[in-house]
Amino acid sequence: MNTGNEHIKVEKKKEIGIITLNRPEARNALNRKMIQELGDALTALENDPQIRSIIIAGNKDFCAGADIKEMNAIKPEEIETFCRWGHKVFDQLEGMGKPVIAAITGFALGGGCELALACDIRIAGESAKFGQPEVNLGLIPGFGGTQRLSRLVGVGKAKEMIFTGEILSAKEAESIGLANRVVKDEELMVKAEEIAQSIAQKSPLAVKMAKTLINENQEIEEGLEKEIALFAKCFATQDRMEGINAFLGKRKPVFKGI
Repeated sequence: MNTGNEHIKVEKKKEIGIITLNRPEARNALNRKMIQELGDALTALENDPQIRSIIIAGNKDFCAGADIKEMNAIKPEEIETFCRWGHKVFDQLEGMGKPVIAAITGFALGGGCELALACDIRIAGESAKFGQPEVNLGLIPGFGGTQRLSRLVGVGKAKEMIFTGEILSAKEAESIGLANRVVKDEELMVKAEEIAQSIAQKSPLAVKMAKTLINENQEIEEGLEKEIALFAKCFATQDRMEGINAFLGKRKPVFKGI
C-alpha cells in the first residue's frame, strides 16, 4: 500500500492493518513528521471498514524514543506544543475503536515504550528492550509514560523504572506484565498476526465496546495533562540542557538540580 509516507509503511492483510515504523537509521526515533504520519495512518485505518485490528511494528528496532537532536533544537517555550502533539496521537491510538497490537523487537525506550503502552497488547521478540530512561536527560516521560506505565505494571515498579532509567529485557518485561508474551524474533510477526486475526473474527462492535469500557476505567486524563505541564517545566532547566548535551556528546551527565 503506497501511502506517500516518508517514515512509516502501511499495508493490509485481509482484516489486519500493519503500520511499520521505517526510520531504521535513527532506530525509528520519533520526530515530528513521523508522529504526524502515524496519526494520519491511524485515522485512515480507523475509517477503513475492512480493517478490524491493527499491528504496529518497527523496522529492526521498534522505537528508540523521541528524536533527541530534533527535540534539543526546540525552544523551551515551544516544547509544550511538541509534547501535546505526541499526546494527541498516542491518545488517538489508545482511544481507537479497533484494537492495536505492538510487535516489538530491539529498543522500545522512552517515547517508544510509551507508544507500546498506548497499544492494547504488546508482543515482544526476545531481542526487545523496554525502558523509560528520560531521567538520564534531566527529563520525565513526556508522551504518557508516567500514567500508563503505573497503571500497567503497578506504581512501585513504574517508579523504579522511571526513577532509575532501568532497561528491561523482554523476559523481565513479561514478568511484570509490560509485555503480554515473548516469542522468538523470527516468530514475532506470525504471532502478532495470529492474535490480530483472531480478534478480527470477533464482533467488532463487542470488541469496541469492551475496549471503551476498559479504557474508561483508567481515568488518566487529568494525570496526562499534568505530565505535559511538568515535562515542559523540566525542559526549561539546566539539568535538561546538561543531560541532552551529555547524551549527544556521549559522556556521563553531571546534574546539579537546577
